[in-house]
Amino acid sequence: MKKFAVIGLGNFGLNIAKSLVENNCEVLGIDTDRNTVEKAKGFLTHAITGNPASRTVLDSVGINEYDAVILSIGQEMVSSILIALYLKETGAKKIIARAISDDHEKILAKLGVDTVIFPEKDMAARIGKMLSMNNAVDYLPLTEEYSIMEVVPPASFIGKNLRELSIGARYRCQILGIKNIPDDQVTEDNPQKTIIAPSADETILQGNILIVLGKTKSIERMERLG
Repeated sequence: MKKFAVIGLGNFGLNIAKSLVENNCEVLGIDTDRNTVEKAKGFLTHAITGNPASRTVLDSVGINEYDAVILSIGQEMVSSILIALYLKETGAKKIIARAISDDHEKILAKLGVDTVIFPEKDMAARIGKMLSMNNAVDYLPLTEEYSIMEVVPPASFIGKNLRELSIGARYRCQILGIKNIPDDQVTEDNPQKTIIAPSADETILQGNILIVLGKTKSIERMERLG
C-alpha cells in the first residue's frame, strides 16, 4: 500500500487526502489547526496537530518514509517555502507542492520540488482554452504541445464511422473514446455510456462527445474544419 503525507488540511489538501484514501492509500495529514485535524481523523489513516515548519515534527513522523509528500499550504507562502526546504533536507522521496503565485512557483522549483502545481493558474488556462474554441467541452493539457480534449463532433462527422473519417491521417489526432451524451445531460434515466478505444466501424451520432488526443493545434484544426 502506498503511503502519502499531506501537509495543510484546507479544502485543497483535504480533497487530495480523501481521493488518496478512496484509492486505497495510507494517508497522514498534518495541520496546525486542532479542529481541522479532529475532523480529518474520521477518514484519514493518521492525522496530527503540529507545526510542519518544524524539523522536529517532520522527523517525528518519519517523513522520508512516505512515497510522496503533498505540500498543500495555500496562502502562507513563507511557511510553504520553509517546509519545502526542510522536506528536501530530511530526504523526502518526492515532493508535490501547491503554488499561489508565479514567484512562489519559481522558488519551489528552484528548491528542487519535484512537481509544482498552481491550481488557479491551471484552471484559468483550461477554461480560457475551452471557451476560445467553438465546440470544446473539456480540455486537459498534457505538455506544451499535446492535450486531451472533449469536443462536439463537427457536423460533417455525423453519420460517418471512424474509418471513413480517417481522423488520424487527416488531423494527426487519435480518438480515445466516444461519449453517447454530454456530461450535463446525464440523469438517472439517461445514463452516460463511454466507448473506450472505439473500433474503426464505430459511427459518430448526433449528441456524441469525442475524447481526442493529439497536438492542441491539430485538435483545434479538426474542430474548426471538420
